[in-house]
Amino acid sequence: MTHAMRMELANAVRDRYAAAANKDKRRILEEFIAATGYHEKSAIRVLNSSSEPKRRQTGQRPSIYDEAARGVLIVLWEASDRVCGKCLKALLPILLPALERNGHLKLEEEIRRKILSMSAATIDRLLQMPRRTGQNAHLC
Repeated sequence: MTHAMRMELANAVRDRYAAAANKDKRRILEEFIAATGYHEKSAIRVLNSSSEPKRRQTGQRPSIYDEAARGVLIVLWEASDRVCGKCLKALLPILLPALERNGHLKLEEEIRRKILSMSAATIDRLLQMPRRTGQNAHLC
């Protein structure tokens, strides 16, 4: 029996199961299990659930890091000789103040906070495009 056939049978039996008394529910459940091959607990869940199919959530979260933060990250990455995200994460607390102190970089406090709070995985994710276009990208 295919999944679609099982769902069709479940939709047909669901209302009768919900309206039945306990004795009748047991009999309906056993018939449903025999027809579909479901385990008893799974059959109970199917018959007690709504008939509407569940839909996946496809919304995307808004990005925390804007293009300004990404641009600063690329500058820091280039200044650190294109190291990997893990090494760059370790270098940021040293590199960022040094570049600001020497006048090579001037950041707003919000962007500075974002850069310093990035994880190594986020750094790698934000640097995917520059790495693809750059030819001699260094790996740690």
